[in-house]
Amino acid sequence: MRAKEPIKKICEYCGCEFEAYTQIARYCSHDCNRKAYREIKRKEVISLTASMTSQTKRERARVDLSEREYLSISEAASLLGWCKQSVYNYCHKGIIPAKRLSKRTTLIRKKDIEALFEVVEPYEILTTGERKPIDEWYTIDEVTEKYGLLRHRIRKIINAEGIPTKKAGTRTLIAKNKIDAYFRKRGFDATLSNLAEWITTPEVMEAYNMTEHAVRVFVSRYAIPKKRLNGKLYYSKQHIDKLKNKEI
Repeated sequence: MRAKEPIKKICEYCGCEFEAYTQIARYCSHDCNRKAYREIKRKEVISLTASMTSQTKRERARVDLSEREYLSISEAASLLGWCKQSVYNYCHKGIIPAKRLSKRTTLIRKKDIEALFEVVEPYEILTTGERKPIDEWYTIDEVTEKYGLLRHRIRKIINAEGIPTKKAGTRTLIAKNKIDAYFRKRGFDATLSNLAEWITTPEVMEAYNMTEHAVRVFVSRYAIPKKRLNGKLYYSKQHIDKLKNKEI
């Protein structure tokens, strides 16, 4: 569509400024347009020629390698159409016999590669092991009691780790083995698994002669397990005792 007023643009071929009357104009003249078209076609021909040359070289290399008795890792990878690391992996597993002559030289006999396909067994479809059914489940309250975490923290862990859950009426059940494995990997102390004793901030202040501010700093610094029940915040007495005994 022709514009009412000229539009100032830069020619994509010669770089000169010109006035255009359409939005799609790219060149300042027919001469620049013709030269740009020729340049694009020349690059396409060069790219196609380079691709064909590369393919011809690969085919020639395969022909040359097929006449070789011993191959390097790179040559074996080229012959098989693999990457070098795949060849190394099969050599390490003993699937492809190889001889290391030095730190930089490893040779493979071509007939050993061909021998891999002399006896071809029926193709085996790899299947993942069947998942064991989950028989034991925790409620969220049981996880809270055992590991001393608030309910919203437990839900975040379940969502982040993809831990299996199921509904039992209005309750949410959590896979016992999965949640236990999660805490084991994070160094949960099994000797403190029974968090039956919980104490409030005033009880911590009285038992250990601490100020309220000192209690807050202490439980935050050492990440003391806590839970909230009926609006009150409780801390694990066993964790606090263990740390206080170390200080003594």
